[in-house]
Formats: sequence, C-alpha cells, structure tokens
Amino acid sequence: MRTALRTSAVTVALAGAMLLPAAGAAFAAPAANPQSASAPASAPASDNSRYEGEPVSIGEGLVAVLRNRAEGPEAWIREVGPRWKPGDDYMVRVVTKLDRTLPHDRAKGLDLELTKAASARPVLVVTAADGSATSYPLPAGEAGTDCRVGPVGQEMGAGMSAELYLSELGPKVLLFEAGDGGRSFARLDRTHPSLPESAGFLARIVNPSGARPVFEWKTQGGNDTVGRVAFPAFPEGCGPNYAFTDDKPVTKPSTPAATTTPAPVKPRTARGPAVLATAPTTSSCTPISWADMPARRGGAESTP
Repeated sequence: MRTALRTSAVTVALAGAMLLPAAGAAFAAPAANPQSASAPASAPASDNSRYEGEPVSIGEGLVAVLRNRAEGPEAWIREVGPRWKPGDDYMVRVVTKLDRTLPHDRAKGLDLELTKAASARPVLVVTAADGSATSYPLPAGEAGTDCRVGPVGQEMGAGMSAELYLSELGPKVLLFEAGDGGRSFARLDRTHPSLPESAGFLARIVNPSGARPVFEWKTQGGNDTVGRVAFPAFPEGCGPNYAFTDDKPVTKPSTPAATTTPAPVKPRTARGPAVLATAPTTSSCTPISWADMPARRGGAESTP
C-alpha cells in the first residue's frame, strides 16, 4: 500500500508541484544538457556563472558545488557518478541545494548540513551512514542574519516522517519515507502548501502565509484522526519578508425571502354564492410538481 502511495505522490509532484530539488523561487532545475541546462533562461546557453563554484567530491557519486557570493552561502549537490575527479565537468543533475533557508537535507544515505550558515565562513558537514563526518568549508563571504528555525522532526505514521522549517520565506516541510535512502521525496511551502488528493494521503500547510501556520497530515484511511502540529515561532528580531494573510472560510450572506402585501380580495359577481379567492402570502414561491423535483443525492463525505 505504501509503495502505491509513494508512486502516486512522486507522479503528482513531477507533474508540477513539489518534488525536490526545488529549493526556492530563485532555483530553476537544469535540463538534460549538462553544459547549458543550469543557465537561466534569459542568459546565453554557455553562461553558467550563476551555478559555478568550488566542486568537491562528497562520496556516493555526488559533488558539492560550494558558493558564497551575493546570494549568500550555497551548496549545490549534484550527481556526477563514482568516477568523477577534480577537473571533470560537474554541471549535471541537481539532487538538492542547501542555503540559509534550507540548511539540511539527505541524499543517497548521506546527511547534509550547512552549518554556521549566518556567519561569514559557513561549513558543509557531510555525515555518512556509519556516523563518520567530513567538513567542507565554503568560500568566505558576508555574514547574514540567521532567522531560520528547524529542522523540527515529526512522525506521521505509516513509515513516513516530516521535517518542519521556518524562515523569512515562510514555513517549509520536507516529507520522508522509510526505506527511501533518507532523501526527501516532496516539499511543501507557501507556493505549494499541499499534496493533491491523487497523492493518496493528506499532507498540507494550513495558513501558509499566516502568522500561525500549522502542518496537518493523515497517512491512514478510515477513521484515523488528522495529525496537527504548529510551526515554531520566529526568533527574536526576525520576521517574514511578506505580509501575513490568514486563510478565511468563504461565507455567503443569507438573503431574506422576498415578501409582498396581499392584495384586497373581492367577491365574485357571477351567479351563485360568492367565492373568496385565497391570495398568496409571498410572490417568490412558484408551485412545482414532484415530477419536476430532482432526486436527492447524499453529499460525498469530504476529507478534512
């Protein structure tokens, strides 16, 4: 069952939502051509300067491209294969990107963390499955304010877990599944706050642009309850770079029924006893027959 849910979630994410390595609005995933795919659409095909940096092999066929320029510290994790050596091309498939807003992720059994992210000299720490850790200093840059909070771990049941983050860009959730190599398979944020129904399970951020965002999930069917956990608060002196906008239910004002004053009733002047006609109390009701009434259908039960 979990395999089917996993396949459905990934299929949907590939269709346009949240599969990593989407790493913020400024990140555009490269296409198949390793030489020109990483360049922005408006730049010449040969201009990879936005994505070039200091490549270092971190094992498992991965290279970390270390940068610390105007965008702040970045570690682009790219898959290059086990035979890569310094001097070889590294502008190939992006696995994930670490920066001040998302300083932690996992890939191919490696735990990746951008430490000292707010300082002028950040360090990428790579921890292998056996617990051994290797540090890779980034180039020196300008210090920044670290307003991020996380990761905050949350078990979801059915072999799934989540990590919650909060930064000036808003709330963010990474979704993980046991047995998937420790790599997050989907991400929720203010742009894509929810997995679609076709994913097979519920995972969403409620009030993604509000002052008190909440993560909700439901991985089991039937009467299993919906799990809820609030995101942590911003550190003192920090705040979002957007205006708070809480989700509000859409309500329609009720319209009172139209009423009319009955007209005076006059007796008939025809032969025979007088007959009084009964005037309607309203003019908005039109008599219809049962044959015109549609069959009543029970409403479908909605998923919270």
